[in-house]
Amino acid sequence: GAYPWRNWVNNWRPAHIHFSVFGTGFAQRLITQMYFEGDPLIPHCPILAAIPDRAALAQLIAPLDLNASIPLDSLAYKFDIVLRGRRSTLFENRLEGN
Repeated sequence: GAYPWRNWVNNWRPAHIHFSVFGTGFAQRLITQMYFEGDPLIPHCPILAAIPDRAALAQLIAPLDLNASIPLDSLAYKFDIVLRGRRSTLFENRLEGN
């Protein structure tokens, strides 16, 4: 095709969005990534494979939200960032826990 590089650039990473959320100071910062349900590269991603806790991994994958999607226009996904508690989002910069 016109773009032969598309066959190998980032073909090992699933589609994702980076989030960096600051609190009242620089030391209060959440860095994480959101992945999309159904992406076939999720099981092959070495970064996601490094997360031993399957429940924490599941919280990084946004489920498809067909109720919020617009037919023939766009898909919607639901992703919550939880700052504290048992369901808190895995912090990329604090793997030891939240």
